[in-house]
Amino acid sequence: MNRLTLALSVACVLLAGSALAEPLITMSGGKASPGVVTAWSGSGKKITLTVKSGVDASAVASSIESNVDRVKAKVSGGKVLVIGKTQDELLKALADVDFGGDDDLGALAAAAMSDDDSDSGSSLRAKKTAKQDKMFRDRATVAMGKVVGVKAGTFPSVTVSVRVLRGPTGALGKDIRKGKTIAFTPVVKMKDGNPDLKDDDARTNLGAWYLEKGDRVQVKIGKKVGTTYEAVLISR
Repeated sequence: MNRLTLALSVACVLLAGSALAEPLITMSGGKASPGVVTAWSGSGKKITLTVKSGVDASAVASSIESNVDRVKAKVSGGKVLVIGKTQDELLKALADVDFGGDDDLGALAAAAMSDDDSDSGSSLRAKKTAKQDKMFRDRATVAMGKVVGVKAGTFPSVTVSVRVLRGPTGALGKDIRKGKTIAFTPVVKMKDGNPDLKDDDARTNLGAWYLEKGDRVQVKIGKKVGTTYEAVLISR
């Protein structure tokens, strides 16, 4: 497969995944409305969220921990308990989180390229989600921020400039601090001159090619190479 065909294939998969994404809640005029999260209650900085039928509460909890700064989320009695923000603070943060699209990217890409059946795709998706959620929970090496620029080279090479909203808590935090703009180059495993679409991280990192200014991302940071850092994993 040539690079142009591969790029078009990945673009189609990304568009399909985006269509499946849904906000946790929506906010209009300062008023929250249900989305994936259908109800909320609590006091202080302990808020319980109800998720709509058919949605995995543990996946919602993982998404919240990955995308909302300074909170802990866990499943309790089939609902999601979030600790660390007041209800108003939490609802405003949840309005910026889309749920669902990225989880389907890897499985759809793999199915498209290898003619896997839907059951195999589901297994790949579950494996990817568990592995990558764990990677993103390592706050010592993970940053969150907003994309301020994307410089594309020859597909799939791309450099993504990110304004840091939350830096890593480990040694990397000395240089990758809140407010700084850092350039990241996503790592994509190659095979026979093309991206290896059987590799979970490669499939996800291909999405960096289509990032746009203003997108909120999380980055699992690798080593520094010149003036940039490797993004072991980067995802909206």
